Amino acid sequence: MNIIKKLSLLSLIASMFFLVSCDDDSSDPATSGTLNISINLTNPDSWPADGTVFCSLDKTWPPSGAPYKSVVLQSAQVNNGTISLVFEDLDFDTYALLSVSWLDPNNPNPACNQAVWGTHSGSIQAFYADAVPFTFSAENSELSLVVGAVANTVTPDCPPTG
Repeated sequence: MNIIKKLSLLSLIASMFFLVSCDDDSSDPATSGTLNISINLTNPDSWPADGTVFCSLDKTWPPSGAPYKSVVLQSAQVNNGTISLVFEDLDFDTYALLSVSWLDPNNPNPACNQAVWGTHSGSIQAFYADAVPFTFSAENSELSLVVGAVANTVTPDCPPTG
């Protein structure tokens, strides 16, 4: 009987040691960024029947190619005038612009085929070059941004062809 008690006690101590050593350490540093996005749509009933609406994240502005990250938005995502979404696994880096835009399906010219609905900052007068950049890092791995957006299908004038 004495041996059974000793073995039971030894098993209990070994089990406790194992459980304590497997404790999840939640202080691991972040390895990527997360962006929580709220898009406040002023006129959700004006969602266009044709074309595609995007929410895009660009590292440079004006853009020099495809956005770093982009998702297609649907009118069904609008809840009380707001669309909420999350961009995860973002590089630790600086980003120039978060935008919402509509792509005109009848205009193939990338210089003038999108109507900007809204951005996280900046002004149309400066073509959003005055937008405030934001950065993800190990110390700053999660951000929340709000985009005020107005649904519209007015695209900029196309440059003259020569």
